[in-house]
Amino acid sequence: MPIARSTVVGATTGVLLLAGAVGFGVGLPKVVDDPAAVPTLPTKLDNRFVALQAITPEQAGATSPDQAAQIKTFTDRAAKSEAETRKILVKQYDAAAVRAYIDVPAASASSQSIPAQIAVTVIPGDAGLVNPSGPFVVDESGSHYTLEVIHGSHCAVAWNEPVDQTAGTPTGQKPTGADYRVQCRKEVDGLTYDLYTNGLTPNEVASYVDKVLELTGKA
Repeated sequence: MPIARSTVVGATTGVLLLAGAVGFGVGLPKVVDDPAAVPTLPTKLDNRFVALQAITPEQAGATSPDQAAQIKTFTDRAAKSEAETRKILVKQYDAAAVRAYIDVPAASASSQSIPAQIAVTVIPGDAGLVNPSGPFVVDESGSHYTLEVIHGSHCAVAWNEPVDQTAGTPTGQKPTGADYRVQCRKEVDGLTYDLYTNGLTPNEVASYVDKVLELTGKA
């Protein structure tokens, strides 16, 4: 049962993702005096991404009571992490919704690779800047960082070039989703929707911004 055994999606996963959400939330502008109502985030975005606290033993591939108990411990910790993170955000912005999602099919299929993850934060107010690594774009030793507008979302995109295993040097090509770290943000009806992700391409992240808007009735 990879989800229960893997150190990647162990008890710290929710803490790491949601800590990232808080960190980027700090860069958001202060909430307006009369904030819009913050929606409740869904327990899954599609058949791929499920909220950490909503993963079932069946989805995780549990085959014994002990494995099911491990999943229960994991989901309980994820729920606690989410609640604590929301409290931090509410202190700053007066209202907030936050939720972490993981690619359950990928996590269940393999414990050797890191499954894609999404942390969603919603607060009232203007979107502000999206530049978690600063405003300057750099290109050093195969590492890349760009600021882009994708399908109306403002995104910061970081990635490392794939390395030629024979020569040990960057190939000059763009990677698959696994090597991307992307943050995209969009403002709709007085609310800022922010997605901080690992393991998804920039276009995929922008599409999930719109998916969250659709699921919360803001599309």
